[in-house]
Amino acid sequence: MKFIKFVLSAPLQSWGEDARWDQRTTAAMPAKSAIVGLLGCCLGIPRGDARLNQLNDHLSLAVRADRPGRVMTDYHTVQGTGGVFLNAEGKPRSGGNTIITPKQYLQDARFTVFLWGNEETLAACFRAMAHPKWAVYLGRKSCPPAVPVRPEWVEAASPEEAATVFSPAERERCAPWVQVEMDARPNDTLGEHQRMITHRDTLLRADRNEYAVRWVKAFAVRSGGEAPCT
Repeated sequence: MKFIKFVLSAPLQSWGEDARWDQRTTAAMPAKSAIVGLLGCCLGIPRGDARLNQLNDHLSLAVRADRPGRVMTDYHTVQGTGGVFLNAEGKPRSGGNTIITPKQYLQDARFTVFLWGNEETLAACFRAMAHPKWAVYLGRKSCPPAVPVRPEWVEAASPEEAATVFSPAERERCAPWVQVEMDARPNDTLGEHQRMITHRDTLLRADRNEYAVRWVKAFAVRSGGEAPCT
C-alpha cells in the first residue's frame, strides 16, 4: 500500500472536536475534519464546499503522537460590536458586554500523519501539499506550522506497519512508547493491547458543520527512542 506521510509540528496547535460555546477545548490528537480542512487549504477548496466531503470519504488516516505536548489555556475575551452583545434571541445580553472564552492549545506537540485511500485523491493531495494554494495552519489561524507540512510517499503492507516504522531521526525525537490512532470499522479485529474508541469528527455536511462518529483503533507502539516526550 502507498501512504502519504507528513509531520505537524508547531509551538501551538489546537484541534477542536467537542468545543462548544464559551469553552474552546483541544483534542489530544488532530481531528479528521481538521486534516480534511488542511488538505482543502492546500487544494484551494473553500470552507463549506462539497468537495471537502469527497476528501473525507476518499481518504483514511492514522495519527502518531511523536510528541504529545502540554495543554495550555489562554485567557480570551470577546466583546460585542458597538458596545452591544446580543444573546441567542437577538436581544442585548445582560451581564455586560464582554464574554470570557478560554481557549486551549497544545504546546510543542509533534504528530506524524499517514493518509491512504483513493489513489487519484492521494496524488492530488500530494501535489497540492507540495505547492499549497493557501496558507496552512494547525487547527487555528494563530497556529502556523514550525516546519513545512511536506508530504512524502511511503509504502507498507498495512496502516499499522506504516505507523509503527520509525527512522533513526524520529526515534531520537520520541519517547520509548508513543500513541497511535487510526481509522477503523466497529467490527475490526483488535490486536493485543489495542482498543476501539470514537471521535465525532467525520464530516457529514461541510456547509453546515455537521459531524458523525468515527471509529478509531488506538494503541501504543514502541519507538525505540530515549528522549522523553513533554
